[in-house]
Amino acid sequence: MFENKSQYPLNKLKVGFTFKLFKQKWTITEIAEYSWNTGNMSVEYTIENPDKKAFLEVEFYRGKFEVIYSEALTLNNINLDLIIEDGYLIFENKKYNLEETFSGSYRNMTTFTSTENLTSYQFYLKDNCISVEKWDDGSIESFIGEEIKPKKITNINTL
Repeated sequence: MFENKSQYPLNKLKVGFTFKLFKQKWTITEIAEYSWNTGNMSVEYTIENPDKKAFLEVEFYRGKFEVIYSEALTLNNINLDLIIEDGYLIFENKKYNLEETFSGSYRNMTTFTSTENLTSYQFYLKDNCISVEKWDDGSIESFIGEEIKPKKITNINTL
């Protein structure tokens, strides 16, 4: 069992590993990789506990881990072109500013799906983030989450 990120790299976790986050025990059920056109890569873990399903995106950047915890978000009737042009998104009466846009590819490493291309738009309000992903097939997915410190992930059990 590993207590923190300095003992086990967060970008090397496996399906079935468990850990504690937000005082809850989570199990990794799927792993995916993003390869961004910036040259960076990130790993996305689908995580579950008895109450919910969420996602943990981990990128090792400039010698440290950057981690975003998120959950699926339904944005009805979103006009992606308009919010990109405006540079912001209003959600629950709060303004999230468009700060980053990345293009790249995605592959589910658990089910070994074909590579899919996407563009990800990152809207921020302090440490809170809404991610809107537009896929090559025209579909749109969105997620709401927050940047977290890697030390919040504790008690990693590697089976």
